[in-house]
Amino acid sequence: MLENRVYAWLCRKVRGREGGRVQTKPTVAKLRTDIAGDPIEIRKALMALRSEGKIEYSAGSHGEPISAFIRVFPPKVEVAAHVTAWRDVLEACHLPQEDRLALEPLGSALYGFATSDLECLLAGLVRLRGEQAQVHGQSDFNVSAAYLMGSSKLLSALDSRALQAFGIEVNRFTVRPSYIVVGGNTQSPQSVILIENPVPFETAVVSKAAEHHLLVCTFGFGLSAAGNDYGNQLAGAVETGKAYVLNRSRGTPPRLNEILGHPNIYFWGDLDIAGMQIFKRLAAKVSHIKLSALYQPMINAIEREGNRHPYVAAVGKDGQARMAVHTSQDDVQSMLTLCRQFAVDQEIVAADEIVQHAGRALMHCSYRTCASET
Repeated sequence: MLENRVYAWLCRKVRGREGGRVQTKPTVAKLRTDIAGDPIEIRKALMALRSEGKIEYSAGSHGEPISAFIRVFPPKVEVAAHVTAWRDVLEACHLPQEDRLALEPLGSALYGFATSDLECLLAGLVRLRGEQAQVHGQSDFNVSAAYLMGSSKLLSALDSRALQAFGIEVNRFTVRPSYIVVGGNTQSPQSVILIENPVPFETAVVSKAAEHHLLVCTFGFGLSAAGNDYGNQLAGAVETGKAYVLNRSRGTPPRLNEILGHPNIYFWGDLDIAGMQIFKRLAAKVSHIKLSALYQPMINAIEREGNRHPYVAAVGKDGQARMAVHTSQDDVQSMLTLCRQFAVDQEIVAADEIVQHAGRALMHCSYRTCASET
């Protein structure tokens, strides 16, 4: 219904505004631009919302808003039980008010914890804050297991900003080791291709492209496998220059600095906003890296409805729609234009297409066309 769309739009506009008010004239004009162009339909929707008590304004003889402001009453958000339980534990403890406020955001990650568990967690956090100087430089997994209920993953699951505000310097603990996996031609490759995800990497390793090119990926050791955050872990290894190199093929694997120093190095990831963000991170460290021509089949696919998908939760990309990637690189900007509304995953590229396009750079592309260098 139109009134539901108007109400949702108004609720977004007043989010974070004290008093929940918006100016009437510019708001009505923007509703016509964003929701429906017919002023009569907008007026009817506002009248319906006013009668339901969802908004408040002074109305003219035809029901149109005549007051300077429209006040919006967003729906009440119920606080989850586990968040309330955490707040109760904090309220009952003897910590100063500033400490309790600092720790409150942690509650959103504590679903399924009993009250006694929450009390143990709080005690562990207090103990860690007091003893952190003794464990600085140790692995975050080890520190977490030692102080937080025997769990190696719990520390990294908690809001790092809240922990910092509480006084725990989480950045002083080392992260788990980074691993990258190489395959293909490890001795004298024509080019190096950094690949975002492990399944396309495996497809490439068993293709004829592996005879000529060095293929590099990460399999998400540690927590990242659960979130399929392979590309960001690969970028992190490149940024730090520290990673263990595992070999998927025969021969002695090259060192990371040798891999990144190859004159022909390309990136191939998903055609989506996050993929371009990963490439930007890689390019900041490896200035001569280019987008791979393996993006060509994906560019072709994104123009067809049956081969592209929106940024929604079902495909694990709902957060990407809110990501901002600022770049001065024309090729990245063109790709961002291509995938502004829809995305294509690199798994769509078949083995024969990998052989065809591997080892070449993607030429500068526009919204409609993009060709590969020959």
